[in-house]
Amino acid sequence: MKNIITITGSLLILSFGVPIIFYQSWSFLYWMDSLFYIGLGLLIIGGAMLLIEGQFFSAFIRSSKHFFKTISKKEQIIQQIEGKKEERIHAYRKSFPSAKIYWFAGLSFCLISLLFSTFIVYLGR
Repeated sequence: MKNIITITGSLLILSFGVPIIFYQSWSFLYWMDSLFYIGLGLLIIGGAMLLIEGQFFSAFIRSSKHFFKTISKKEQIIQQIEGKKEERIHAYRKSFPSAKIYWFAGLSFCLISLLFSTFIVYLGR
């Protein structure tokens, strides 16, 4: 819980400075844009972390290694001479601290900016 508050708070403080850097001025609408972009980036980072943790790419890596091993004549000859059977290719495992933190922060930033933008468009007329 402390990590969620720390990451969310630091990125919220960062989002106040982003409009000044990119737009050379600060306004509420520019801040909403930067908040949405930061949230979208966090969702992409969290999604990539979940894909890697869930071993989504391990099947592709395993099949490509097997494919290149079977089409290589040199490798086949070496295995026949040495009498080796086809070895099992181990999956790539990577674990991250917690991708849920990035998902929560990104989703909350996107929802807050969409909510405020909707209020500005429909109630600001």
